[in-house]
Amino acid sequence: MNEVNIREASIVTPEHVRLQFRTAGIGSRTAAQLIDNLLLLAAFGGISLLVGLILMLLDIGLDDALGEYAAAFLIVLSFLLIGCYYALAEYYMGGQTFGKKWLGLRVIQENGQPVTLLSAIIRNFFRLIDFLPSFYFVGMLWMFFHPMDKRIGDLAAGTLVIRDMQHERLALRKRTRKWLDKNNIRLTYELKLSEAFRRRIEREDWLLLSTFVERLPSLDKFKREELSWQIAERLGTKLELERELYAAQSTAFLIELYVQLSEEWTL
Repeated sequence: MNEVNIREASIVTPEHVRLQFRTAGIGSRTAAQLIDNLLLLAAFGGISLLVGLILMLLDIGLDDALGEYAAAFLIVLSFLLIGCYYALAEYYMGGQTFGKKWLGLRVIQENGQPVTLLSAIIRNFFRLIDFLPSFYFVGMLWMFFHPMDKRIGDLAAGTLVIRDMQHERLALRKRTRKWLDKNNIRLTYELKLSEAFRRRIEREDWLLLSTFVERLPSLDKFKREELSWQIAERLGTKLELERELYAAQSTAFLIELYVQLSEEWTL
């Protein structure tokens, strides 16, 4: 989900390493919250239906002692689901709930470290305040004005909700593959690279190659050919390939190189 205003947070770790994160805004966090609420509702509905069927089979009414215990159990269960789901999921799933995972969001501590159980409990306990007066009005208002999109629970727990860039990169790579399959830009020959030649491609080379190929859907034909020749010349020279192998088919050459190396490289 695209945010209207993308904000970034700069964090210096205890090892004095500076990290840059894109914070998650109101839109994506609301969507993740909605997904989680629907999952909780489905879980509670399924358990309630099961309890109701058991009471029906045993011919027990709600006015009976066992019926009252069953109703009390469901009430306690609802509070446990709401109170424990978010904190435990964020701690055991590396800062994610199912909703956050599907939308590529993650909770981390302000120092860039993974969220702890205590901070997960604190930030979710303060949902009671963020929810006031209804529908997370206070929380969303606070997030709107905070430079790092924090709600009150994040301030109390020292946490930050960020966009999981690995999730976005995988989604971008998947869209690129679909575009390549649709347009079928292929070499007229088979490009075979030995392991020794593959190792000549360094991280900076892969960044250049992947950025170009993943931008192909948005480039016009003239710009595509101009950039592809420059990049193909650089990578072809580094791989010690004959110029004839990439000069006339520079875009197709880069695409084939991208396809062969994409499984080995992660940004």
